[in-house]
Amino acid sequence: LRLDLAAQKVHLRADPARLQQIFWNLINNAVKFTPKDGQIHISTGNDSDEQLHVEIADTGLGIESDTLPKIFDAFEQGARTQFGGLGLGLAISKTLVEAHKGSITAESSGRNKGTKFRLAFPTCQKPDRDAVPTVRRQASQRQSMRILLVEDHEDTNRSLTNLLRRRGYYVQSAASLQSALELSAKEEFDVLISDLGLPDGSGIELMQKLNSARPLVGIALTGFGMEEDIRKTREAGFKYHLVKPIDLTKLDQLIQQSVATDSPV
Repeated sequence: LRLDLAAQKVHLRADPARLQQIFWNLINNAVKFTPKDGQIHISTGNDSDEQLHVEIADTGLGIESDTLPKIFDAFEQGARTQFGGLGLGLAISKTLVEAHKGSITAESSGRNKGTKFRLAFPTCQKPDRDAVPTVRRQASQRQSMRILLVEDHEDTNRSLTNLLRRRGYYVQSAASLQSALELSAKEEFDVLISDLGLPDGSGIELMQKLNSARPLVGIALTGFGMEEDIRKTREAGFKYHLVKPIDLTKLDQLIQQSVATDSPV
């Protein structure tokens, strides 16, 4: 993976959750359709109209010329059925991009020659400085929160840890139930964010053990959102239940919400 983030004008009038959904779809496709020895290149820049340009290029499976014009149609899978197809992902991404007054195009020289997606969004001025005190208060709250993140998928663990740290949180991460217990024996945490399926146990078991020793806010991460799944996590002591793929903005809101509800009045 190579990053070239050269854009200077990066502020958009946008829904952060929807932007995350757009880029999750595109980057997830690049990873899925690129072999282990392939490359993914993400770059940003600005043009003379001060638009934000984002390019996501891979050296993977590619798209055949007769399929390329239809790649943003719902359920159009092209030549990528080998890996499960694109389904609604690109159609939804295009709709969301256009809802933000942006544009998205796809290029490919054919099968096994990679794919390049180009996006453009109109930029705006930085937020008003009057909002800074609120941001500072949120940053102070984040710095005081001690988070234990438990996720056995290496890339997801690393990405979530880095993203939460960039938002100002103190985060320690673990990839198993045992390593999480070892970390919690060394220091106290305010929030547990845990996948439910761990290689040596379950997030439910972990939450029960940690919560019995010292009450903390639990946020469960899972691929299932059925009522029965939510009931089990609540019974184990989790306060919140998030279904993957994780919406980082929503996760941040839940952490902040836990600060507000647990603070003395």
